[in-house]
Amino acid sequence: MVVFDKGRAVFKHGPEDFIVEEVQLDGKISEISSLMSAFENAVVDFGNLNVNDRRDFIMFDLEKINIDHLSAMSELSEKIKKHPHEIGYGGSKDKVAWTCQRISVFNPDMEKIKVFSHPGIILKNFRWGKHKIKIGDLKGNRFRVTLRNLDGAALKVLSRIRNTEYIPNLFGMQRFGSVRNNNFQIGKLILKGKYKEAIFAYLTGYGDKEGKEVRDAKRKLKEEKNIISAKGYFPKELHMEHRIIEYLGNNKNYFLGAIGMIGEKVLLIMCQSVQSRIFNEIIERAMERGVASNTDSLVIPGYDVGNSKNKFAEIEEEILKENDLTWEDFRNSDIPFLSLKGAERKAFLRVRDLEIVTEEDEIFGPAKKIVMSFVLDSGSYATTFLEYFFELE
Repeated sequence: MVVFDKGRAVFKHGPEDFIVEEVQLDGKISEISSLMSAFENAVVDFGNLNVNDRRDFIMFDLEKINIDHLSAMSELSEKIKKHPHEIGYGGSKDKVAWTCQRISVFNPDMEKIKVFSHPGIILKNFRWGKHKIKIGDLKGNRFRVTLRNLDGAALKVLSRIRNTEYIPNLFGMQRFGSVRNNNFQIGKLILKGKYKEAIFAYLTGYGDKEGKEVRDAKRKLKEEKNIISAKGYFPKELHMEHRIIEYLGNNKNYFLGAIGMIGEKVLLIMCQSVQSRIFNEIIERAMERGVASNTDSLVIPGYDVGNSKNKFAEIEEEILKENDLTWEDFRNSDIPFLSLKGAERKAFLRVRDLEIVTEEDEIFGPAKKIVMSFVLDSGSYATTFLEYFFELE
């Protein structure tokens, strides 16, 4: 794998620095408003839609700013009085961002939609439709990203970016834990059935950005190895850690049950991070050996993928062995929802319609900023592209 010096840049200083507009299957783009002031006192306008000429579904663009996907869908569901499963979308969008995507609602109450209001959401471009929008029902996304406070290396890397059409489709660092960066370690222990070690890793892991009191408490537990006594000195802000310690105090040595206290969503992310790390290592090994091409797809490991016959089979087995894993480790009879199936993922993502403009940075002057516009296919992530060239802060 080619290694080069990355530049440093400030990423997502504000939501307007990360703009995402869906490209629909027919090529139409769900465009954001031209000004952020559009969110002020926004009202729902059905335009030329004939409200009485009903179909099964109403389709519209949902434009949002600085609100996460699940919260936006929850607000919409609650205010228009529809169950979440009656609302369809092609993909989720980031929180610290300004985004626009296509939404479908089954059997809508148009009066409730008409009075919808939220300071960070705009509903617009209505039409009737016959089908629900499902995950993956989009061609891709158009991005406009502003990277700020660039160092010298960041400016030097621009020519490399302009001459790069394909990059390895690696999973980004957010998959591995943004605070403690130990999702892989914990996920692997869970997949191996080492629940006591997984709980201990969860309770003692910390990141560079956590406070001194937290770091000192977790170091103490790591040295003393007495989980129950940690209740007396763990900071109150560590809510999940206290729940686990309380559980183990009432259910001595039942570490499988303690794992359940972490919550399904977090546990799934941790275990999926193992799949992601293995996939990344397979790509990197394949590139080192020169056997990966722009048209290849690679295996995301799972319990149903063992003994694959593709040209990467030898590399897959090597990487699993080096990480002390087997295909069968991805099947979990103790915690069934953590049994992870395999899948295919493109080895490389293609960057289309790339434009880069360098400007004075009005926030971090006299440094420079760059504004990058590009299109990625559905299932590809802007952070994968950006992290290939930059250390993002």
